[in-house]
Amino acid sequence: MGRVNTSATAPKKAGKKRQDNHSLELEYSQLKEENRRLLDLAEWRSASMAHLAHELRTPLTSILGFAEILLSQEQLTDAQRNFCERIQNSAQQLQRTLNHMADLSRMDTPSDDNSSSL
Repeated sequence: MGRVNTSATAPKKAGKKRQDNHSLELEYSQLKEENRRLLDLAEWRSASMAHLAHELRTPLTSILGFAEILLSQEQLTDAQRNFCERIQNSAQQLQRTLNHMADLSRMDTPSDDNSSSL
């Protein structure tokens, strides 16, 4: 009396455990795939930032060079010199921003060590 038949509940528990394991494996697989997509997106974003910084540096170098040439001219009026200095200062500020972008893109790129751990 009062004895519970455990032989009937054991298969149910085993079936539930298999179902839970399958659910966890499926969820793990989905998380792994989502992580892979996020890593790919981060890599693409970093590469795009680096490319953009590189493409903007070429014309910026020309602007800085021409501003320097203009500033070396002695016959400039004060207003012309002021404008050239503004061009040079703005271009230098933009150059610093591009350098920061390039640095961030290098730091933000996931390393192979981190991505292979999953």
